[in-house]
Amino acid sequence: MATGAYFASLGYKFFVKAGTTSSTAPTSSTGMTEVLSLVNAGIQGSTDTQEVLDYGSEQGFKAQIPVSQSYTIPCQMNLDLNDAGYLVLKDAALNATTKTVQWYRESPEMSATGAPEKHAGVAFVTDFSEDIQAGNIAQVSFTLTGYGAYTHTAETNV
Repeated sequence: MATGAYFASLGYKFFVKAGTTSSTAPTSSTGMTEVLSLVNAGIQGSTDTQEVLDYGSEQGFKAQIPVSQSYTIPCQMNLDLNDAGYLVLKDAALNATTKTVQWYRESPEMSATGAPEKHAGVAFVTDFSEDIQAGNIAQVSFTLTGYGAYTHTAETNV
């Protein structure tokens, strides 16, 4: 792919697995359930900072230091009551005080000999809602809310 070329958001794969607050980020999709009919799963990261005064220098200076990280993944999918991924997500949403999901997102491979970009983490399922209007496609919206950093593996082009 040429530098500056556009990347179609087709071919992404998103996997989930039931977890708890002590779960760790998965390292592969093995043993996980692919979420089908997903139409959005973009990651939005956030880092909170605090201003501090450094007394190590003669006059001191103000600096911003990171104090916490979090992320959200606003998701939307076409409703399929038989989709195993949907069932994992709905269960985690209904039992949000004790359950999380381990998630794993893989990009489409852009070269014939490399490996795709991968992201993974553990998150709570929040803002779970269904949109069922006559004449429209029934859809489910939810947000994966994670605390701390998610993992990232860059795409390799060998």
